[in-house]
Amino acid sequence: MSAPAYAHAVQNPAAAMAFRRPITISGFGIRGWRPFALAAGAALIASAVFTGWTAFHWVSDQATIDLDDIGEAAAAFIAAGSCALAAARNASRTRVAWLFLAASAFSWGAGEVVWTVYEVGLGISVPFPSAADLGFLLAVPFAVAGVLAFTSTPTRLATRGQTVLSGTIVALSLLFIAWAFGLGKVYESSPATPAAQAIGLAYPIGDIITATALIVALQRARRADVGRLALLLGGLAFNALADSAFAYLTANGTYGALGSVLDTGWVVGYLLIALAPLWPAGRHDAEKADGSIQLWQLALPWVAVTAGAIVVFRQAITDQNLDRFETALAGGIGLLFVASHVLSHRDSHGLLLNSQRAEAQVERRNRLLNEILAHAPLGIARVGPDMNVIDVNPRMAGLLRTSPEKMTGTPVATYLHPDEFARVFEIFQPLWRGAADSVESDSRALRTDGTEVWLHWSATGVRNAAGHISYFLAMYEDTDAEHAANEAAAAHLAGLERLNRLKSEFVSLVSHEFRTALVGISGFSEMIRDEDVSLEETKAYATDINKESERLNRMINDMLDLDRIEAGRLTLHPQAVAINDLLEDGADRARASSERHVIVTHLDPELPISQCDPDRSAQVIANLLSNGVRYSPDGGEIAVSSESREGVIDVSI
Repeated sequence: MSAPAYAHAVQNPAAAMAFRRPITISGFGIRGWRPFALAAGAALIASAVFTGWTAFHWVSDQATIDLDDIGEAAAAFIAAGSCALAAARNASRTRVAWLFLAASAFSWGAGEVVWTVYEVGLGISVPFPSAADLGFLLAVPFAVAGVLAFTSTPTRLATRGQTVLSGTIVALSLLFIAWAFGLGKVYESSPATPAAQAIGLAYPIGDIITATALIVALQRARRADVGRLALLLGGLAFNALADSAFAYLTANGTYGALGSVLDTGWVVGYLLIALAPLWPAGRHDAEKADGSIQLWQLALPWVAVTAGAIVVFRQAITDQNLDRFETALAGGIGLLFVASHVLSHRDSHGLLLNSQRAEAQVERRNRLLNEILAHAPLGIARVGPDMNVIDVNPRMAGLLRTSPEKMTGTPVATYLHPDEFARVFEIFQPLWRGAADSVESDSRALRTDGTEVWLHWSATGVRNAAGHISYFLAMYEDTDAEHAANEAAAAHLAGLERLNRLKSEFVSLVSHEFRTALVGISGFSEMIRDEDVSLEETKAYATDINKESERLNRMINDMLDLDRIEAGRLTLHPQAVAINDLLEDGADRARASSERHVIVTHLDPELPISQCDPDRSAQVIANLLSNGVRYSPDGGEIAVSSESREGVIDVSI
C-alpha cells in the first residue's frame, strides 16, 4: 500500500496555492427582476426618443441642441447617482469600484454641463479645447479604474506586471493600427493647434485604453458577475464609440452645434451603467485563483502585434513609409514585448521553483506516509465497491499469512466463510446508502495456510466528487488471543455454574441424608429413654443407632475427602491389596443394607494383587454400590464384576 492511495490532497502542487477572498459585485441587493425590467424599459424608451430626435431634428434645431446637451448631462448624472447609491450599500473594494464609476460619470456630466452652458446658456459654439474636455478626459481613467477594481486582481508581481504589459501592448498596437489607417492623416491635416490636436488625440487613446480594460475585465470576470459586468462594459463601450466619433469629427472640423446621431452612444452608455446596480443579486462563484500566465494573456498581445505587423507589411507593399509617431509606437511595442517575455519567463521560472518545492514536500510526506503504513501495527486495506482488494499494507498481509502482491485484486470473500461474507456484506449496506460514516464488527477470517484468525475490523467509505463510493478504507486488528481468552472465560464460567449447581444438589442430598440418620438416632434414643424395653430390644435399638452414627461418620468423611480433593491435599497410601476381597466385602455390606435388591458377583479368580489404597478403594466401591441400590428399582439385580486385561484391572458395578 502506497501513499498516493490516500494523499490525494497533497499530490497536486497547485492545491497549495492560496485562494484570495472573493470580491462580490453587488449593487442595490435587489433579488427580483421587476425593478430592473421597469428601469430597463424606461431607459430603452428614453434612448429611442433621443436617437430619433437627434437624427431627425424634431421641433427645431435649437430644441435638438437643447435636448442633445441636457439629455447627455442628465444620463451621466443618473449613472453617477445610481453608482454612488450602490457604493453606499457596499463595502471594501466593491465600494471603491462603484465610487470610481460614479466619479467617472460625474466628471463626464460636469464636462457636459460646461458644454451646455456654452451652447444653450450663452448660445455660442464651444471652443476646442475647452474646460469641458477636462471633465470628458478625466472620466476615462476613473472608468478604467472602476472596471479593473471589479475584477480579480493578480497578487503576484509577475502576473500583475504581465497583465499591465499585455494591456499596454494591445493599446499601443491598436493606436498604431488606427494611426496607420487614417487617424494620423486626419490630425496632420487638421487646422487645430498642437495643443488641441494633443487633446483630441487623447480621446482615441482613452478609448483604446478603455477597450483594453474591457477585454481584461471580461477575461477575469466570474460567472455570477457576468450580467452586471456586461451592463457596465456595454455602457463604457458605447461611451468609447461616441468619444471616438467626437474626436474624429472634431479633427475633421465637421462636428457642428447640432452634434451627431452618434451622440446617442453617451446617453445609451450611461443609462446602461445606471442599470448595472439594479441587476438582481444572486449566488456568487469563487474568485479566480492567481496562477500561471493564462493562454489568453499570451495570445492577446501576440494577436495585437500580429495585426500591427500586417499593417506594416501593407504599408511596405503600398510604398508607404512610417512617420515619426508610428516609428515611436513600433519601437515602444517592441520594447514592451521584450519586457513581457522577460516577465513571462520569470513567472514560469518562479512557478517551476514552487512546483519543485511542492513536489519535494509531497515526496517527503508520501515517504513518511509510506513508512507509517508499512510499520503500522494495524492491518490496512483498500477495498473497491466490487468487494475486491485494491491494496494492503504488510501488516494486513501478515495477518492472513500471505503477501501484499498476492492479496491485490483478490475478492474479500476468499478470506471469509460464505456465511460470514454474507454477514459482512450486509453490515456494509449503510456505507453504500450513506446512512453511516463507518461500520465495525468482528469476523473469523481464513488464512492462506488453512488456519483461522479472529479479526476486529472497521470500515469507512471514501466518496469521489460525484458523491459515489470510490473505495472502502478498512483497518484490521488481530483479536485471536482476546477471543480465546473470552472463550476460556466463558467455559470457566460455565464450569463454575455447573459446580455451583452440583454443590447445591450435594447440599440438598447431604441434608436429606443427615436428616434421615438423625431421625433414626433421635427416634431410637427416645424409645430407649421413654419406653420400658427389654435388654434385647435395647441392644437392637443401640445397633440401629450405631449404624446411623457410622452412616453420618461416612458422609462427614466423604465431605472432608471432597474438600481435600478440591484443595489437592488428599494423600493416598498404596499397598498390596486383593481387589476381589474388597468387592466381596462391599457386596456383603450392600446385601445387609438392602433386602429389596439382588446383588451378584462375577469375580475373576485369576485377578492379580494390585497396588492401591485399600481404604479409599473400599470407599469408592461402597459409594458405587450405594448408588446402585439407591437408583435401581425394587427387585432389581446389581452385578459386581472384575476382570484383568492387558495388565489393567477392570471393575464394574
